[in-house]
Amino acid sequence: MFRRIKPRRMSDEVYEQLRELIISGLLKPGDKLPPERELAEKMGVSRPVVREAISRLVAKGYLENVQGSGTYVCSVAQSCLEESPAHDFLKSGSKAMLQIVEVRKILETWSAALAAERATQQELNQMREYLKEFETSVKKGELAHTVDANFHLSISYATHNTFLIHLMDSIYSLIERVTYEIGHKVRWSSEDYWELYRQHHAIYKAIENRDPEMAYLKMMEHMIYVERQIKRALVEKRVESFLSF
Repeated sequence: MFRRIKPRRMSDEVYEQLRELIISGLLKPGDKLPPERELAEKMGVSRPVVREAISRLVAKGYLENVQGSGTYVCSVAQSCLEESPAHDFLKSGSKAMLQIVEVRKILETWSAALAAERATQQELNQMREYLKEFETSVKKGELAHTVDANFHLSISYATHNTFLIHLMDSIYSLIERVTYEIGHKVRWSSEDYWELYRQHHAIYKAIENRDPEMAYLKMMEHMIYVERQIKRALVEKRVESFLSF
């Protein structure tokens, strides 16, 4: 019935500590780990010990090694989504696109409301920086999809809900992998770009003003607008897949 307790290896301790930091949200999706030497010094272990722990975390899908760049935190929900029927469903056409919007309506409206209650000043500053970048791109007659996605993700980070953060990161990651076609094929006018900017600004102001109900409402209005644009593109048969916005 009982088994002898084996002494834990140092690499197991390092593995568990890093894993806990990821699961708890102290290390967020996209965060870069310090260099191996620095980690070893901070944790009081040798570099081979750190290397072994990181290799295990990479194998488990918690971390990703990017050649020439470093080691980054993955979303703990991403591998589950990629191996589920949802991953193939994303490629199945218009029905998938519209159902993704329905999911985003649920998650992002509540994310905005929670962010209005919980966002730190640093997180508000980050949202504002993304808004400035968004405005700059619109002035150039462009729509910066990455900045747009980062703005939405920064709202999820401000909820301080670890599962929601990883889930939203995974959803955006999968959406971006599908295609950029809607951004290229929908006939976005300059006024459309400015309307998207105004919507994002209104969401930010509601969060900054600590108004959860208004943040929820403004995010819902934005998602309804996105849904309408996608339906328009589908009717005109100019798009087969979906990006974020």
